[in-house]
Amino acid sequence: MAGLRFFRTPKPQRFEYKPRYYDESKEELKDRIRSAEQSNEYSAEGAKQRISGGFRRKTSGYKANKGYRSQQVKRSNFRLFIIIAVLFMVGYLLFTANFRVLEGFLQDTYGY
Repeated sequence: MAGLRFFRTPKPQRFEYKPRYYDESKEELKDRIRSAEQSNEYSAEGAKQRISGGFRRKTSGYKANKGYRSQQVKRSNFRLFIIIAVLFMVGYLLFTANFRVLEGFLQDTYGY
């Protein structure tokens, strides 16, 4: 009889997640301090670690700054708009300057 439950179904188990505070920049600073203390700054290995750490910090900074990408996209779109506008203006000027030549070509070719 215990296996036949039609009206009282078991409730799903809950996952109890208690988030902890995590400061990524603080952890990164601790790692840099620890690596600087362990390695000699004037050796070749110390220079390699400083260079690779700089690359990592720059790439993580790009991800950390959410507005940076949108700012760059806006600048790129504006630049593209200016380039297209300039190309249209140059094309219009070339077309109007050579309109007589084009009109003569059409008359000779098609008899208009």
